[in-house]
Amino acid sequence: MNRVFTGRGMLLWLAGFFGIIFMTNAIFITAAVKTFRGEDEQYPYLQGVAFNQTLEHRAEQARIGWQASIVARRTASGRVSITVELHQRDGKPQTQAVMTGELRHPADEYRDRPLRFSEISAGVYQTELTSVAQGNWDVLVNNSGAESFQASRRLWVP
Repeated sequence: MNRVFTGRGMLLWLAGFFGIIFMTNAIFITAAVKTFRGEDEQYPYLQGVAFNQTLEHRAEQARIGWQASIVARRTASGRVSITVELHQRDGKPQTQAVMTGELRHPADEYRDRPLRFSEISAGVYQTELTSVAQGNWDVLVNNSGAESFQASRRLWVP
């Protein structure tokens, strides 16, 4: 038995096809909006307005010439240890800095954690955290002492 393909059949096929497309788009848009807001900074406009201050800060940092290396490792107890080695321009360890910072998740600001470092030896600063998931993390550190210094690095936390 042969059925005749009519305009009504064509309308039903088109409505079904585009209905599936619209439903799929709605699911993906809802998932995207709920999981990532699309901004890295809280107030990007204000950050842009203050860009000249950022350039001045970078020039000051280049003048003092400090270098930082940042490493993260998981201890046997499951805690994550973040170590910052801070050196002066001539390679000597920079001691007595007041190191603080932030551990940032690249995609979820609700997982960000503040960091407070202790100097464990000359120029070596360390902090330990619990409940840090495995994956990529951004570590931002700064010296809140007399000389301003900032450093950042993306790390793989095992």
